[in-house]
Amino acid sequence: MGNDARRYLFVAFFVALTSCFCLGEEKTVDSESLLAQARKSDVWSNGTPAVKVRTEIEIVDAQGKIRPGQYFVIWISPSRWREELEIGNYKRLRVHDGKGYWQQSPISFQPEIIFQLESMLDLRAALKIGPKQELGKVKTRDKDGVREKCVEVKWAKGTTERILCFDEANGSLLSVEYSKGQSPMGPDISRVEYGAFNKLSDKRIPYEVHAFHDRKVIITTRITEVTPITEADPGLFAPLANSEFWPQCDDMQVGEVVKRVQPNYPATAREHRDQGRVGFYAVIQVDGSLSNLTLIRGATPELEAAATDALRQWRYKPATCGSTPIRVETSISFDFWIP
Repeated sequence: MGNDARRYLFVAFFVALTSCFCLGEEKTVDSESLLAQARKSDVWSNGTPAVKVRTEIEIVDAQGKIRPGQYFVIWISPSRWREELEIGNYKRLRVHDGKGYWQQSPISFQPEIIFQLESMLDLRAALKIGPKQELGKVKTRDKDGVREKCVEVKWAKGTTERILCFDEANGSLLSVEYSKGQSPMGPDISRVEYGAFNKLSDKRIPYEVHAFHDRKVIITTRITEVTPITEADPGLFAPLANSEFWPQCDDMQVGEVVKRVQPNYPATAREHRDQGRVGFYAVIQVDGSLSNLTLIRGATPELEAAATDALRQWRYKPATCGSTPIRVETSISFDFWIP
């Protein structure tokens, strides 16, 4: 056999060999595709049939005591649904239409635990990438016998804000891990895990959700009832008496801080080594100012006063629906700690 023939056979063999390897390679999945697939399972969106859903809630307080609650939704469509939330003495009722919701509550603010509960259940927010954020590369890992695809959500400066992990087999969001950041206190919720998936129409819905602080479960939600609706009382969706209307839309852009003032650490508090997290409820108004400031997590009076003085100087680019500014409820916290 001549040299040319040998060379030809070698090249043909190499091409065939590499072609076999390529066929056996794992299909490449990009970050955006993972998020798009998971968004299809957002339960409170188009495609969900008329249904009643009851969810039991367990919250573990600082003393380790379980506080029960429940969340009840009557869903007709994205522009017609009603939700009732009850935890301990706190009750909140919302009736949604295409422009927002009417909210009825016995108090004029939301407790801290309600913000935490909403953050763990809001799939849309977990999968939303902010204007100053970017996605990292997809990485594969095996956890408890499940093959997962994970991607980092990073700030533009490169620091990781959270890690999203998806089931490789079906694309469901399995967990959100939040970065600790610079404060040794870390986030109140460090990880959220979604499980016990069931089908609702063509969506895979997690019937159980667990929120962790470090390795401790602090909030658990379990769907206990799903009942199809054939006919609903129209009166359930009428504007509520003694309620307040809050605009909302699918393409809502959240408020963004444009003036941030850090609190001064009081000298006497430093001397006494007083530390802690101070949290507030606030409303971001359409002009970017903050109103209705209410302390929802306290430390010492000095630290609370310092945080209040700083927060009163904050200004926002307001939240918007399209180009229209809207007012929204929010929570803001400050960490006081001595390295």
